[in-house]
Amino acid sequence: MVGTIAFTNIVRGVFLSCFLGYKLDRFEINKGYMTEAVSRGIEIMFQDYRLHRIEANIMPKNVRSLKVVAKLGFYNEGIARNYLKINGKWEDHIHMVLLNEKDEIK
Repeated sequence: MVGTIAFTNIVRGVFLSCFLGYKLDRFEINKGYMTEAVSRGIEIMFQDYRLHRIEANIMPKNVRSLKVVAKLGFYNEGIARNYLKINGKWEDHIHMVLLNEKDEIK
């Protein structure tokens, strides 16, 4: 195993949304693995789980991660100030979102 992806906090009802998180072994970066894995995960969440929205919160300095979600069509909804406490310090995150454009749920 070289990495993981997780779709968490799945909310049904009128929201139909979840959070996306992922990590990859540092020796496996820049090989396209994460883009491919997240792309397949998105298909599953949108088609099988019929979600409307996937959200990823990424630290501004994590340029590689921002590139992954940008390639997959996520857009920036703004900055979440002091979003998570990482290594004892509150860190801002960029709130990236992907909407299910094929959403036919009425």
